[in-house]
Amino acid sequence: MHYSKEMVLCILTGGLAVFALIGTSIFHNYQRGQRAQKRQAMVYHTQNTIPANLLAQQRLQYRTHRQLHNMQQKLGSLQKVVTNNRHITYHLAKNAQFYDSLLDHERTSNNENNLAPYTSHNQDFNYMAIRTYYGTKQTLVAIRVYDLHNTYTPYLTKPHFYRAQPADDDDFSISGYVPIQDLRRVKAIRHSQKLPNIPYYLNSFDGYHSSDIKMTSMRVWNAVPGSKPNVTGGDVSHLLYQQLYATAEATNNQGRTYLHLRNAKESVGWIRKSFQLTQGKFISPAQRLLHAKKTDVVRLQTQPVSTQHGYHYAQRVYNLYNSHHDWIRSLSMSYLFYPTVMNIHHGKVVAVKFYDHHYRLVKQATNASGLTKYIEQNPKPGTLNHRNGNGRWVTFNTQSHGRRYLYELDNGNLDSESTYGTIKVTTHGQAFMRSTETGPDD
Repeated sequence: MHYSKEMVLCILTGGLAVFALIGTSIFHNYQRGQRAQKRQAMVYHTQNTIPANLLAQQRLQYRTHRQLHNMQQKLGSLQKVVTNNRHITYHLAKNAQFYDSLLDHERTSNNENNLAPYTSHNQDFNYMAIRTYYGTKQTLVAIRVYDLHNTYTPYLTKPHFYRAQPADDDDFSISGYVPIQDLRRVKAIRHSQKLPNIPYYLNSFDGYHSSDIKMTSMRVWNAVPGSKPNVTGGDVSHLLYQQLYATAEATNNQGRTYLHLRNAKESVGWIRKSFQLTQGKFISPAQRLLHAKKTDVVRLQTQPVSTQHGYHYAQRVYNLYNSHHDWIRSLSMSYLFYPTVMNIHHGKVVAVKFYDHHYRLVKQATNASGLTKYIEQNPKPGTLNHRNGNGRWVTFNTQSHGRRYLYELDNGNLDSESTYGTIKVTTHGQAFMRSTETGPDD
């Protein structure tokens, strides 16, 4: 069969057209596939390159939405939030309903630190209102405990006031949330009066009131504990050995009475009125126990702050010299305020006398040729000191670190987990004093 040139050209042209149509379709499909892959890649890339701050913001929004939903279950619609006067004192009504968290599910408190408002402890704690949440369903008040309980931690370097409670705006210290009708306003100070500079001095820190463990270490406060949400305090070692004057007295609603004291220069703060404060004129231990004559000289050495541990009191050594410059007596005041007197003759201790906090003689030993035997004095059985092992031990004619000591006085419990004080006095009268838990003695 013969085809004309025109027919051949027509067949070829039609075939090319078909192939062109097929190629165009394949090309378009390929382009669509590429675009789809690009879109998928863009989506995947976008999902994995969202900034961390945006993701955190999304999570926060989710949590906020959930918390707001929980809040609405307790409050209904929130109308307003009011910041309260945090110096107003409250107690809780009997069987008050209590929420551990405003933004979480309701549950009964089980706080083992006695900071939650148990009904049985309602009168032991003072509360302050942080914020009040007004809602259509009910009104809840965020409250916080403030009191003397669990607020005191010794300042470890030197006598100083420090913050004993968290700051007023510290939300982490909120104790819980209670309906506003369950708060009952009370007076933090039950009674107060001014005093005409009545003389007092600190005399005792433990021993005779074995049941009164809390007051074995005195504290001085810038306000009456339980009267304000933030009361600061510190140890009283810097108030020893001086005359104090009471200018005011106040009793808080827990029944504790405090005296506001000043010394000859300035106000020093509030101290609990107890057996550890004695009304009257202060007489120094040296004047009481060394019996110095007008021609005698008393030289005082005080324990450096760097060798004091925690709130222990600065130890002291008084050396008495007669008119011939002979060293005749030495008085050591331990970190527990125990006086111990050594009588010295020709460079030897010939007598030792142990006194209690009130300067009463409790034990003595003498030897005209010089004491050489180890002597121990323990507190009266049944007292707090006796239970804690706070005795005194004195040794004579010891030597360490290249020094010769006329006597060494140890006070406290020498157990490695307890605190104790040491006083070492050389044959030349130089004293080395330290109160510590562990470490070298001098």
